[in-house]
Amino acid sequence: MGLFSRNSAASAEPRIPAAEEIGAAGRALARGNDRFADQLCDEAGPYRQSVAMEILAASADYTPQD
Repeated sequence: MGLFSRNSAASAEPRIPAAEEIGAAGRALARGNDRFADQLCDEAGPYRQSVAMEILAASADYTPQD
């Protein structure tokens, strides 16, 4: 499921990810892997859009090292 998909499976209890998880998802997204970012957004429930924006910001701040 994409970061901004409106049709997400509702989780029983929304979970706001920790800053470390946001950073890790941002680094993975900068490298082209969106799986962790999608998982965190799905778990966030009604907060998914703000979590997605935090992940995108973390991704923009990260420069992959070759």
